[in-house]
Amino acid sequence: MPSDRDVFLGLVDDHGAVVLAFLRRLCGRVHDAEDLFQEVAVRVWRNLGSRPRLRNPRAWLMTIAYRTFLDHRSTRNLPATPGDDGEILTTRAGPDHDPAVLVEMRERCEIVRDAVAGLSPPIREVLALHYTGGLSLREVAGVLGISVGTVKSRLGAGLEQLRRELS
Repeated sequence: MPSDRDVFLGLVDDHGAVVLAFLRRLCGRVHDAEDLFQEVAVRVWRNLGSRPRLRNPRAWLMTIAYRTFLDHRSTRNLPATPGDDGEILTTRAGPDHDPAVLVEMRERCEIVRDAVAGLSPPIREVLALHYTGGLSLREVAGVLGISVGTVKSRLGAGLEQLRRELS
């Protein structure tokens, strides 16, 4: 049977990047997301012994991440808009990427980020959990404490608003 340490490291290895990306989407600033990620890691570590048998560890982690975000949103004065993707984009593109392509990618990211920032927070959270977090509709509903129908409605409304904004 694996130790708590092994389970924890496995969770971080398997899902840490997605949780951090989700927090970046919600926080708006990379350093705030990284601070919250550390808080999520502490909460996960503390709850390892009492965790239920996990059918989907990512959903459990995203729930903890979302609740951590909510706990700190007002106390840390976190913005309600998505953050700068420049650092992520540069990392993805790599040092050998054509500068013209990198500029075009940054411009596209800015257009999409602005469109997403125009969404209401409840819709933006559903989109982030589903698309960034990779959670199913049922899992998103569980994280947010809403019905699957509400998740579908918010997802549809968000995608329709983004389509109109980006076309």
